[in-house]
Amino acid sequence: MMTKGVFSAIAAFAFLASGTASAQGYLSALDSNKKVVSDFYRLVYEPRNADLAEQYMAPNVIEHDPRSQNGVENFVKFLKTLPFDSYDVGSELRNPPAMVIAEADLVTYVFKELAPDPQDRSKNYERFTYNTYRIKDRKIVEHWSSASK
Repeated sequence: MMTKGVFSAIAAFAFLASGTASAQGYLSALDSNKKVVSDFYRLVYEPRNADLAEQYMAPNVIEHDPRSQNGVENFVKFLKTLPFDSYDVGSELRNPPAMVIAEADLVTYVFKELAPDPQDRSKNYERFTYNTYRIKDRKIVEHWSSASK
């Protein structure tokens, strides 16, 4: 039978151990998933660095964007079709999301952007787009977006 003193000592040790883990920089599962997506955008997507795609994406990544096909090799082909502006990769995203939502194994980036008004091309309007990623074992395994055909 555990005495009150032994129980208190165990509880104190558990508390201190959890504080030490946080102090040493260990990330929660949600923070780890958000970091995978942030690093993916910062190091792969924004600089169009196809060479690093396999570090962040599973080989058989499932793609729900109608402009793309499943598999990291198809993402690399798609990435190479996008316009590229040469710049130095920094610690911050060049085009940061307006909002990041993370729950369970999903991370959603919501972007605010200006788009031409289809009724009057001389005007713009604000719209939101999103990209949602499912993360497993620190890799992107599935992707959805607001893109349409």
